[in-house]
Amino acid sequence: MTQLIVLLLVVNLGITYQCYRYAERKGYPVTTFTCLGLIPYFNLVVWVYLLFLPDITPFNKQFEYEGHNEKQPL
Repeated sequence: MTQLIVLLLVVNLGITYQCYRYAERKGYPVTTFTCLGLIPYFNLVVWVYLLFLPDITPFNKQFEYEGHNEKQPL
């Protein structure tokens, strides 16, 4: 029984790591998706969700770039 619990814990942490990795790669909030990935049974839904979400990294970089060019009010 202990081996089954350890196996389930390792699988859960593996899926959590995948959620973290895909959120970081695609530009989504890493902490949010990692915390959601820690919830058992729900983590598979989050992982599949991240697999099909589009990559928003170019939009994040464009937003950061435009923010630095704005003139600050006096």
